[in-house]
Amino acid sequence: MMCRNSEQGVKSSASERVRMPSRALRVALVGLSGFAKVHYQMIQRAVACDRICLLGATVINQEDELEKCECIRAAGGDIFDDYEKMFRALNGQLDLCFIPTGIHLHARMAIAAMEAGANVFLEKPAAATIQDVRAIQATERKTGRFVAVGFQTIYASETLWMKQAILDGRIGKIRSIRSMGLWPRDDAYYARNDWAGRLLVGQDWMLDSPFNNAIGHQLNMMCFLGGITVEKSAELAGIRAELYRAHSIESADTACMRIETTTGLPLYFYATHSSSTQVDPEIIIDGELGSIHWTFTEVALSTDQGEETILACQFGDELREVIIERLLARSVDDSVFICDLEIAAAHTICVNGAHESSEVHNIPPDFIQRLADESGSVKTVVVGLDQSLTQAFQQGKLLSEIGVKWAVPGQYIDLSDYSYFPRFRQFECWEGSKTEPEIEVVR
Repeated sequence: MMCRNSEQGVKSSASERVRMPSRALRVALVGLSGFAKVHYQMIQRAVACDRICLLGATVINQEDELEKCECIRAAGGDIFDDYEKMFRALNGQLDLCFIPTGIHLHARMAIAAMEAGANVFLEKPAAATIQDVRAIQATERKTGRFVAVGFQTIYASETLWMKQAILDGRIGKIRSIRSMGLWPRDDAYYARNDWAGRLLVGQDWMLDSPFNNAIGHQLNMMCFLGGITVEKSAELAGIRAELYRAHSIESADTACMRIETTTGLPLYFYATHSSSTQVDPEIIIDGELGSIHWTFTEVALSTDQGEETILACQFGDELREVIIERLLARSVDDSVFICDLEIAAAHTICVNGAHESSEVHNIPPDFIQRLADESGSVKTVVVGLDQSLTQAFQQGKLLSEIGVKWAVPGQYIDLSDYSYFPRFRQFECWEGSKTEPEIEVVR
């Protein structure tokens, strides 16, 4: 039996009969450049429908964003050069603040926004460390505000459908959840701002990496899908990770990890920015009676009895519309589902645990190629990495367990009651250990 988009009970904020605000939400935005452009466009679409009124934006590079700044001013909003000035000026006037900034700034900005009276839509991840996530949660409780985190796929109807299908036992007891994404990135990706690829920015943890940024959505999804209730992530018992770098950066550009939940469910994660080819992230949920396969475009559930159900995935602007709907509805109804800080905390615990489990190991130069295209863009590639990660993904093993020559096993880290990511001594002087491979660029 096959059916497409015909499942009953699929949750979708666009179609649910939920209570909405009686007036346009008064919002603010921190930033206009980089990924903040996506937030700005999302806000502008809602402004055009009279669902949002943009009262102000913090823009530290106003000369680079003149057109957007003039558009905001023309609509009656104010432009600020500092987020603290904005929150002082708009204190008590805001319903919601969008914060799409560097990871190291999330906690302080979210806390300041809530103390100024605003709910918060915080770009993923929630924060660099679990102690920062808990500090944001403490401010939530103190102010009565809420924080929604921008792990986009958590808001998608198919994610909640998958979760319900798992809990209903449609594919039997879950044996494992695995995810892999190969997203090569060139030098320009790491040069786009002052924090890309960094572990520390000043005295603040950054922990930028594929699993804490571009492919972090799928790590978070695995934790969510492994949870034992519909709207909660799994409780985590432990992690063993391996972190590597081929680019000239502080942090990891390649990672594999095995995470165990308190129910004994293994979660396997593989990600890199140093592959030769691009393979978009996917998730496979293996059950005793079938499996679920998630990609950007569709979810396919199949059982041993021959049943197959395929759903199209919400993506791009459609998914961002879902997010806006959720934010609007949550502002007047606490029961509306969002990716809250408790869901996002599981992801942060994995990230922190991974960095405790493994140093960021330099991949030997003999295995690295530096390739330039006709535009001059230079890509760093680890020879054989695509095949090795794919093999590890298929077998549910770490790179060190399948005989990769440069792989180094990580330590097992207990994640039960994990509450603090420490400042290790070896992290204090990363400039000295940062990899600077003398590898010829092939043009």
